[in-house]
Amino acid sequence: MRRAGKTKNLATSGIGRITARPEYLAVGGSGRKWVTPSFILQALPGDDDVPAKVGFTVSKKAGNAVKRSRARRRLKEAARAQFPNSAPKGWSFVLIGRAAVINYPFEKLQADMRWALAKLASNADLKASGKKTGKS
Repeated sequence: MRRAGKTKNLATSGIGRITARPEYLAVGGSGRKWVTPSFILQALPGDDDVPAKVGFTVSKKAGNAVKRSRARRRLKEAARAQFPNSAPKGWSFVLIGRAAVINYPFEKLQADMRWALAKLASNADLKASGKKTGKS
């Protein structure tokens, strides 16, 4: 049962949403990603003046529509709790849910999300793959 005025969604937590396909493609095309057992976090660095934005997707590999919706809801709730404190401002993120996210312990999901955000912000994904940051 919902209580009026007590829920906090992504919009009220100061995190923007990615909703258009070109935005998803831009983030996916950046090549910046971090893989965890329950999700893949793709990132695109941006301006520090705007709040972070996030988009969610779960492929059909994760199961039927009911399972995919549950996976997306779990990712949204974890992002709502972790992104305001952990996500760098101005970045755009896409969370791709994997089949494991449906039964993954929620505390571990949140810990993985904090860890993935920290790794991407520290450019650890670039160091591991030998990619260049684009800065000279």
